[in-house]
Amino acid sequence: MADQQGGTVLGGVRDVDANANDLQVESLARFAVDEHNKKENVNLEYRRLIGAKTQVVAGTMHHLTVEVADGETKKVYEAKVLEKAWENLKKLEDFTHLRDV
Repeated sequence: MADQQGGTVLGGVRDVDANANDLQVESLARFAVDEHNKKENVNLEYRRLIGAKTQVVAGTMHHLTVEVADGETKKVYEAKVLEKAWENLKKLEDFTHLRDV
């Protein structure tokens, strides 16, 4: 999201460039699945990252759309991961089932 002068508006959600920081974004997606598994005592298997957006808040909120396997069933979830690099903090804020594939 940009203001009229072309700058970024704080708090706006924006798409992540597919070529920028691919390994970092994929690492965050895997982190989200792992954290959800620990919290819910389940065993979802990370398959792939479908999409990613970021939002500048008190840190960076990563909105990640991921595909996982739950046994033989493929499912799509949206994960929200808060990252505060200066505090060495990475926290799963939300992990919502969107649909089965």
